[in-house]
Parts: sequence; structure tokens; C-alpha cells
Amino acid sequence: MALGNDFSGSVLDLMRKRFGLQLHEIFAALPFELLRFNCELPKDKELVFQWLSPHLEALNKVVSPTRKALVAYLRRSGLADPEKRPLMLDLGYSGTIQKILTHILERDTTGLYFIATKPGDAEVSRHHALLKGVFHEGVGWRNGCTMLDRSLLFECLLTAPHGQMVDIRQKSNGEFEYFYGRQAATQRHFQDLKTVFDGAIDHVVMCRRHGVTYTKQDVQALYEVFATRPNCIPHDVWHLFSVDDDITGNGIVNPMQMFAI
Repeated sequence: MALGNDFSGSVLDLMRKRFGLQLHEIFAALPFELLRFNCELPKDKELVFQWLSPHLEALNKVVSPTRKALVAYLRRSGLADPEKRPLMLDLGYSGTIQKILTHILERDTTGLYFIATKPGDAEVSRHHALLKGVFHEGVGWRNGCTMLDRSLLFECLLTAPHGQMVDIRQKSNGEFEYFYGRQAATQRHFQDLKTVFDGAIDHVVMCRRHGVTYTKQDVQALYEVFATRPNCIPHDVWHLFSVDDDITGNGIVNPMQMFAI
């Protein structure tokens, strides 16, 4: 599952950027010659798995503290409650994180997404991950769905003040310690992003109070305008549109420049 999404670079970059391993951990588990190999995922998925297979025991040893802490965190968060099926909310698209958590938790899960490229029930290690899309289902990249093709704009805004979490450890007192990746502009100026969030919430409250509703088509049409027309996004918030895309090997990405808006 972890090798199924886009990535281009060396095996060293793959271990460092996608899996969040530190250099000393990588060199302890994998031979130097292998780390120099280049790959393009998902095209080389089977080849990379073949390269890594002889070293899985060493990799398991490296990630064991993280896995133990993650499972403990998920259990403390209530996701192991047998009376409740976990519901995960995300922007999209193929449910990779949900499927990985389904595998780790060893139980059925449901995921609700803005866009689900492959909706429905997916079997994961004898359990099931159900994916549902709110605005779009069953659409593909570059098939004319602007909310998907330009969803990087969403990715920039729907972020946390600390950025991406890359590791977790459980301390001796049972509490957790979190480690984060590098900050993008949205983290450095999170007070501005919070103002955007507050305005969005105020608008929802106003709509509820006055009986104003938006259809899926209304939301799609509004997004089409902001995501494709130059200068429709106010200049005062342009600095919020950058995102850490290290997990695919691309570093910090600016969708305003990428989409020429």
C-alpha cells in the first residue's frame, strides 16, 4: 500500500521522505548500494518491493517503536472500541491512509472524502475499508474534474498549525511525543489561515440561521471559478498557498504557480 502512490527519486529519498526515517535508521537497515537505486512509483512498485524484501526484518526492527506508539495512540483515541466502527474524514482520494489504518487496527473502517476516486468496499487483510465521496465518486485524474485535478489548493488550506506529523513515540509516563516535518507558509502564517477558517464557519452559521443551502453542483461551480480564473483568489491570502509534498519527493509546492492562477 505504501508503494502504491506517486513517487520519483532514489530509495534513500523514498525512505526519508515517504517513511520519515532518519538517516542513521536508514543506513542501519539498508545497504548503501541499494539506497542509490532510483525508482518511479507506482510503476516500479514490484521491483522496489523485491529490493526491500531481504531487509524487511531490519526495517521492522527500526519502525517497531513507532508502530507500538501509533497502535497505543489509536487505542487511546477510541478507535479500538468494539461498539463503534471508526469513521475517517479526509479530502481524498484513494483511501491509502484509511486502508493502512484498517490493516493496523485489524477491523472494518469507513472513510468519508471530498472526492473518492475508487469508492466502495475494499478488502484489507481480512477486513474491509468502505470509501464514500461527498462531491465526486469514481472520477480519475485529468478527466475534467476540477475539484480533483486542482485539489492541491484544498491541501494547502486543510492543514494543521504544526504541519505533517512524521513520527510518534510513547514516553515512560504513557504520554506521547510527536515529531513534525518542515513547515510550509501556512504553518508560518497560521494566524492568517485561522482567519479564513473563522470566516468559513461564520458563513455556515449564517446559512443555517437563514435557511441558505448549497447543492453539490453549487459547490463545484464555485470551486471551478476560484481554481481556474486568474485573480479570483484574493491577493492577501496568496502566501497561504504552499504545501509540503515531500511524501512524493517534490518538496514544497506552490499550486498558484503550478496552475497559473
